[in-house]
Amino acid sequence: MATPSETTSDFANARPYERLGSRPVSSASRVRLAFMRAIVWSLIGMIYAPLFTGLLELMSGAGLGVSAYPLASGLAAGAGAVLYGARELALLSTGIGAVAGVAVLILLSEGATLTNVVVVASVLAAAVGLTVAFPRRCSRHVPGKLLAGLSSGAFGGVVLAVVEPLHPAPFSTFVILAFLVSVSGVLYVGSVRAWVRISRRLRLESRPCYLIEAAVMAILAGIAAGSVWMVAAPLLGAEGGLPQLAAVTMHHEIQTAVVGGLLGGGLAGFLLEIFRFSWVHDI
Repeated sequence: MATPSETTSDFANARPYERLGSRPVSSASRVRLAFMRAIVWSLIGMIYAPLFTGLLELMSGAGLGVSAYPLASGLAAGAGAVLYGARELALLSTGIGAVAGVAVLILLSEGATLTNVVVVASVLAAAVGLTVAFPRRCSRHVPGKLLAGLSSGAFGGVVLAVVEPLHPAPFSTFVILAFLVSVSGVLYVGSVRAWVRISRRLRLESRPCYLIEAAVMAILAGIAAGSVWMVAAPLLGAEGGLPQLAAVTMHHEIQTAVVGGLLGGGLAGFLLEIFRFSWVHDI
């Protein structure tokens, strides 16, 4: 049976996004589009950088060694793909996560753990996703984008895991982020349509829309709430142990990480447009 969001007139009358690149574009317009795409991907890199840095510190502290690179990079890229692909859901989910994270930190203060913050935000966002209809555009395409993000990010992480032991000194955070964001971005755009087709064959998009949206909102809200905790925990003295150590380390690395993400994202966006990779906003 169709969900309420699929039976409204708004949903029925919604038109698919028009693909960019379907019309002839002049050289001057192509350069402007390249700079605009570079700005968009710079913002994506800025979001990716602290998430990857936090995950890497948590996994490195857990003793995963170089295998932390593909895991952290894959998860960060997958989360970025969900955030970029979920559109209006992303705004609502991150808002719920941020508010829930701040509320838990205020109410529990030093007793607020990373797990508590993430669970509360995820459950709250999932409840909203299950009960509130979003008629404009269902998020069935997000599972395919998640697979594309996971695979492209993991590939970049595998390259780092193989190359870094051969290098005489560890790579700097700036170099790591610039490399991962640029490589992952190009691989994502080049493979996302194939991954969306695969997700359809696997029937990942056949689930009811409200279930997919609830899962997407839970993931994004958990990420937002966890990010709030990672930023605030060192200032509040919350929870010792590995999460606290990772949060403190991330504070020291965040500036170079964000700059590397901005540069890598800008480079990826510029090259994607110059070499005429298709835009993926219409998926």
